[in-house]
Amino acid sequence: MNWTRWIAIALLLGVVSRFVPFGASDGYNRDSGTPIWVFDHGYHAGLILPRSALEAYGANHADGWLTQFPDADWFEFGWGDRDFYFEVPTFEDVTFVIGVKALLWPSETVMHVATGTGSPWARFTHSQGVEIPVTDAALSELLTFLEASVVSSEQLGPGLYGMSAFYEGRGQYHLFRTCNSWVSQALRAAGIKSAPAPAVLSSGLIWDLQRRY
Repeated sequence: MNWTRWIAIALLLGVVSRFVPFGASDGYNRDSGTPIWVFDHGYHAGLILPRSALEAYGANHADGWLTQFPDADWFEFGWGDRDFYFEVPTFEDVTFVIGVKALLWPSETVMHVATGTGSPWARFTHSQGVEIPVTDAALSELLTFLEASVVSSEQLGPGLYGMSAFYEGRGQYHLFRTCNSWVSQALRAAGIKSAPAPAVLSSGLIWDLQRRY
């Protein structure tokens, strides 16, 4: 068992009493909501919104993304440590030193925006995911949170996969605000319940969301 799995077990067992209670989420609409998705790519989680959400509720940054990716049906957003994103493009590249450095020293951040066409399920066949139908108000709050997490829509360079790019992030990355807990924060800002503690890791985030939705 590698070190990341030991950390995952310790975190999940140690914080189980802090889970957000189950129950209705203000932003959740099972019957007629617009679907959003969260995918676990091994250590990074991505939050996916349909193009229609950016067109309806986005501001300046969203306008930039829509212009840069005119053929995209959906947009996947990830936020995290700048060096970590650039140094470990795949899970196999993660080392103990890189992981500890990213967690223990507050650092600069980037936003990773990836796009695609058709169903996200068809694109991320090897990733665990969850689909959550949400209200229009939740979509609006999600876009507000996403745009507040990036400095501008000016690209820093190409992204990790597909049609994607990096952007300068806003805020610092550290143990209590990881790439995965950022996704959880975005959901909670939109009234979509997500337990903050297990969301430190992508596997914990997806596990919690699958139980809820």
